[in-house]
Amino acid sequence: MRNHTKVIPFSSFTSWRFFDYVEGNQNPIEDWYKGLSEEGKFAFDFLLKNTQKTESHLHWGGFKYLRGKPKEERLWQLDFIADKRQYRLLGVFGDLRKQAVLILGCYHKGDVYTPQSSLETACKRAKLLREGKADTRERKIRTDF
Repeated sequence: MRNHTKVIPFSSFTSWRFFDYVEGNQNPIEDWYKGLSEEGKFAFDFLLKNTQKTESHLHWGGFKYLRGKPKEERLWQLDFIADKRQYRLLGVFGDLRKQAVLILGCYHKGDVYTPQSSLETACKRAKLLREGKADTRERKIRTDF
């Protein structure tokens, strides 16, 4: 049916969904986001807008799995630059297909994360999430730019 004009191609592509880590009533990702400059917020939103359209996480720009202790929790990072700073989003994948959970936002220069306890905090949060002691809240991705 190659030449049949009434055949509609079916795409099985589904967008990624991003969630914020939530513990109690606290959403540390949203708190971190609110503290970003306008340039930082734009870069963060732009990163998620483009990342959600990418079929495989292996093709996300700035994606990499973390080594060492974070590897045990299957932590990964996404990076972006704004305000002449290297920002990092640390996260894990959710239980459902194409579900990514943002666990922590931080800065990074060389081998130093700011705050210094970022990796330990991210590991702790990933464990709490895995054990069901923390929750997630879906992040609305801005598409109005």
